[in-house]
Amino acid sequence: MAVNVRFAPSPTGYLHVGGLRTALYNYLFAKQNKGTLILRIEDTDQSRKVDGAIINLVESLNKCGIIFDKGPKKYDKNDLFLQSNRLNFYYDAVDSLLNNGYAYVCFDDDLEKYKDRRFSKEELADKEYHVRLKIPNHNLNFNDQIRGDINFDLSLLDDPVILKTDGFPTYHLANVVDDHDMKISHVIRGEEWLPSTPIHILLYKYFNWDLPYFIHLPLLLNPDKSKLSKRQGHVAVEDFLNQGYLPEALINFIALLGWNPKTNDELLSIEALINQFNIKNVQKAGAVFDLDKLNWMNSQYLKNIDIQNIVPIAKTIFQDNHFIINDESDLVSILEFGKGRCSTINEIAQLSYPFFSDPEYNADYLDLLNDDQSHMIYSLMIKEIMVMKCIKASEIKQIISSLGDTFNIKGKELFFPIRLAIWGDVHGPDIGLIIKILGKEKSIQRLKRALSYGK
Repeated sequence: MAVNVRFAPSPTGYLHVGGLRTALYNYLFAKQNKGTLILRIEDTDQSRKVDGAIINLVESLNKCGIIFDKGPKKYDKNDLFLQSNRLNFYYDAVDSLLNNGYAYVCFDDDLEKYKDRRFSKEELADKEYHVRLKIPNHNLNFNDQIRGDINFDLSLLDDPVILKTDGFPTYHLANVVDDHDMKISHVIRGEEWLPSTPIHILLYKYFNWDLPYFIHLPLLLNPDKSKLSKRQGHVAVEDFLNQGYLPEALINFIALLGWNPKTNDELLSIEALINQFNIKNVQKAGAVFDLDKLNWMNSQYLKNIDIQNIVPIAKTIFQDNHFIINDESDLVSILEFGKGRCSTINEIAQLSYPFFSDPEYNADYLDLLNDDQSHMIYSLMIKEIMVMKCIKASEIKQIISSLGDTFNIKGKELFFPIRLAIWGDVHGPDIGLIIKILGKEKSIQRLKRALSYGK
């Protein structure tokens, strides 16, 4: 059987991390089975459509390495991967259901008086109406690839609307018609759609179409086991990327929310995920979105990544923090300093703020600022830097070495007071790098500030 799967989001805003997981599992399943991954935009609810949402959604997916085999190209009126361009398909389906007595027209919500009535097209002309699907009064059994056999009492359901008064179909109808037309073999979607599945199966039966396999993924949960939502913190993929979470780490983390590779390996490349992923090993219970785990995982990826691969991302993040670095080599040095100490690129930027703003002194080391020897070191450094035409880290290193010889000191005794003066703390980047990035004027200014502290 040819494997065709789809990711079918609505353009109502950002890409939720739950949506990313659904797209990822569809992607992995398609790759494993040499199948086709389709992107379909379900935009039949025009009232909730957000301008630019489709483009942002596709960009977020592409940044995470999820590329679709088929999907929207021009986003124009001829693009049949947008449901709003497929209305004729749905109208034909509604006509078929009405003609076979599986659906009925309603002019209001008094359903009983419309269930057994038929209306001609002339009777419906210029009138506002909606169409509902008839739900029989019996049990329905179906199989979910994760949850097994499910028995559902259809008498619990009201007859659902399948065509709204605005002429657009509801999700139930459009989803089934499109999945059949696009030959979707496996419907892999979130657990929230499980209660709607009996309606969809009825539609397949009414149309006499073959059923796809159904696979409903567990919910993503907050640590308190409530459903993951924006009210509890960031859930937009774009937000995580903008904070400097690496796409590779985010994909690795998301893959493990509800699925376990059955090994001790936690750091898995996309290639490893494709090889090891098994849809039948996806758990039924909800998966907790553990931000601490994501931070740990991202820190591991940061430690091992080639700096040049994150320079473009870092430039944007530093600019967003209003940290301007003109020399790319300085940015590389800052990233080298921070990537083993931070969880995200945004944290590296925050760690680097003393390069761009006068820092507060670490209160535990204020005695160093009142020390006579520190004052002599600051005075001599100011004189040396003032005569330098071009600040070079290597020359700063030589100056500090010479100061050590002059005062017969080394190690912490030498470096702590200098770094405290120019960085605000005794621990930080290489002193030569700090002074090079600060420049002549700022370096002298900070040394003078330390020299006058407490006076």
